[in-house]
This record gives sequence, C-alpha cells and structure tokens, in this order.
Amino acid sequence: MLADLIREFCNTNNYEVIENYSGSTFLGEMVTTLAFIVKPDRNFFDALEQLSSFLAAKEIDDSAIEELEGTNVDYVYTDSVDADAVVYFPFIKDYHP
Repeated sequence: MLADLIREFCNTNNYEVIENYSGSTFLGEMVTTLAFIVKPDRNFFDALEQLSSFLAAKEIDDSAIEELEGTNVDYVYTDSVDADAVVYFPFIKDYHP
C-alpha cells in the first residue's frame, strides 16, 4: 500500500508523520489522509523529489502512483518567519492506520 511506503520514506528521512490529517482536495472536498511535516530548514520540493525517487526505487505499480497526483501542501505558521509545510495526499482518501 502506498501509505505504508510513504510512512517508510518518512521514517528513513526523519520526517514526522501525521496519521489522520484533515485536508482538502483541489475541489474543496475534505478528506482524512496521511501527511508528513517538512520543517522550515528543509525544502518541501526537495522532499517531494526524494519521495518520488524513493518510490521509483521500490518499483511500485503505476496505479499506486496515481494516488500522489493530488499531493498538496498546507503551511502551519509557527511564527511570522518560519512555517512548517504539511505535505498531504488527498487521493489517499479516508485513510486510517
């Protein structure tokens, strides 16, 4: 399952996993899904590139990768300068560990 691989990627690369993140799709539908936090000292574009490379190395099925197409990012402001990015996956709908 793709969620398990994302969790494995996070554990390997020291990203904090959020097991039941509530986020919205591009159409505004609220979903419960898996997410991970990218701290301000790390670039979320790099994190997504690392995730793509990790999944490619695992040789996962193309249909599983389609679940990544709606990947989205929210920012959680910790103060006026730094913000954590929360990377979440709206197409992994109604996720529960």
